[in-house]
Amino acid sequence: MKPFSILLIRLLGLYLFLKTLFAVVPALALLGPNAAEPGVGKLLLIYVATVGVPMAGGVLLWCFAGRLADRLHGAGGVSDAASGRIADEDLVRAGTFLIGVYLVVRHVGMLVAAYTGAGAVAYDALVVVLAGLGMMLGGRYLVALYRRIKYLGVGR
Repeated sequence: MKPFSILLIRLLGLYLFLKTLFAVVPALALLGPNAAEPGVGKLLLIYVATVGVPMAGGVLLWCFAGRLADRLHGAGGVSDAASGRIADEDLVRAGTFLIGVYLVVRHVGMLVAAYTGAGAVAYDALVVVLAGLGMMLGGRYLVALYRRIKYLGVGR
C-alpha cells in the first residue's frame, strides 16, 4: 500500500504544480506590459500568494512523498507483495488524506490572498482549510466512520 500511496502523493503534487503553472502563464502575459503601473505591486503580492502556495505545496508533496506515506501507513509492516491484498480501510485512509492535502494547499492561497488584498478573512476558504486539515489528521476517525457506514444494517 505504501508504494501506491507514494505514487498518488507524487501525482497530486505534480497535478497541483502543473495546474497552477498553466493557469499562471496567460495571466503573466497580461500583467507583463503593465508592470510599471502603481497598483500592480499589490496585485502582484496577491498573485504570488495564490500562485506560490499551490506550486510550493506541489513541490513539497513530490519531495516528501515517502515520508508522508510512512506517516500514513507506519514505517514497518508487511510488504504489499507479501500480503497480496490491500485493505479497503487503507484506501479510505490514503484517499481522504490526499483529498485533505489538496483542499488545504489550494485554499490556503485563497486565504492569504483575501487577507493581503482586502484585509478580510475569506470564511469559505477557512472552512475548506479546516475540513481539509480534519481529513488529513483524522484518518483513524474517518476509517472508523467508514466501517460503521459499510456495515450499517448488517447483523455483525
